[in-house]
Amino acid sequence: MSAFNEDSRVKIPALVHLTRLGYIYLPLKQAQWDKRSNIFPELFHSAIERINPDLPAADINRQLEDITLTLHNEDLGRAFHNMLTSRSGIRLVDFENFDNNSFHVVTELPYENGEDNFRPDITLLINGMPLALIEVKKRMNRGGVLAERDRMNRRHANRKFRHFFNLTQLMVFSNNMEYDPGSVEPVQGAFYAASTYGEAQFNYFREE
Repeated sequence: MSAFNEDSRVKIPALVHLTRLGYIYLPLKQAQWDKRSNIFPELFHSAIERINPDLPAADINRQLEDITLTLHNEDLGRAFHNMLTSRSGIRLVDFENFDNNSFHVVTELPYENGEDNFRPDITLLINGMPLALIEVKKRMNRGGVLAERDRMNRRHANRKFRHFFNLTQLMVFSNNMEYDPGSVEPVQGAFYAASTYGEAQFNYFREE
């Protein structure tokens, strides 16, 4: 295997950076997840119990089922987003004490519905919920970048994946290169987009 491949130049540096930010790397061989939603029930239950200490276990299980049902709405994730950001009732994220949440990162998590499937390079879990996807490509590979963008857009348009994108809050693409301000198409750097059912509108991170 080449020492200068996609893993060594982009994927592993991204994982290292994420662990420095506080994400815990979780090997899939040591984990279980609900294939209907790709939520990790054990991580979800532990976090929700910590954030809502007086909540009975049965209510946590019921909330998880409610989320799974909500993901099948044709609303681009609006109902789930309302649940996610709610400051009353059962809180899915502790926005007051962010360290009270759990942060994990996994690689190649299968997103499956029947025979249709894809595996994002990196998935970020907050309280066991896969809220962000990261795709990486090898540096200096313009054709690979554009092909990856086309693949991502085909996934968004696939109705079999709709419930997964109703849960996804952020999608990121990176080839670990400096931005090219003169380029008409974003093919170098790190770009992000909100969830969509069609063509993703990617933006880049702007700094002073």
